[in-house]
Amino acid sequence: MKNYILIAFTFLVSFQGFCQNDSIDVKNSREYYNAFDDYFKTVSIQFGAGLFVPQGQLQNYFGTAPLFELNANFPLKKGRSIDGVLQLVIPNQQDDFVYLRTIDTVQAKSTLMFNAFLRFKKHIHHSQDSKVNLGLGIGASTINTNARNPFYDGKDDENKYELVTAFLLMPGIEWSHKFSENNELIFSFEVQYSPYKIEGALREDIGGVALIPKLSYRF
Repeated sequence: MKNYILIAFTFLVSFQGFCQNDSIDVKNSREYYNAFDDYFKTVSIQFGAGLFVPQGQLQNYFGTAPLFELNANFPLKKGRSIDGVLQLVIPNQQDDFVYLRTIDTVQAKSTLMFNAFLRFKKHIHHSQDSKVNLGLGIGASTINTNARNPFYDGKDDENKYELVTAFLLMPGIEWSHKFSENNELIFSFEVQYSPYKIEGALREDIGGVALIPKLSYRF
């Protein structure tokens, strides 16, 4: 009998401890979820449209073209934030460039340009309804070409057409005006630097500097 009582007592103590731990876990999970939910409410989505205006040598190959942007803004402390940005450019090709493939050399044109990068921003001026931010984008810029990949065999992890990918650096400044808690109109001006000449891909240096004026709406 003594053994049965001891076993039952041990079971009850263990069960009580489990329930307490479970309550703590549930409480911590709820607090974590609430904190995440509160932060997620501060994240905003922004759509923008502007112009891709080539400068210098890049003007020999590309003309001014429309640009579209989608980004998500993640606020940080002390007036700082990070944007995750995707930009699409519908290229206005002025001249072909020479693309070097493993087996031959071809004249290529761009069919699409896109930039993917992180933009780090900081307030330098702030009033009740408007603010001015300085930003720096770091990522990659890619030119899709019409040159077929000679080794493409239909696999999903292979590109059907050749790509030119370069490092991207994009400093800029933006001014925004807030109409309500979740609605802002933003005008920005950025300078894109992407050295597209890559060893083994392009024979000539096609340049890599463009100006990007842009108007965006955040909600």
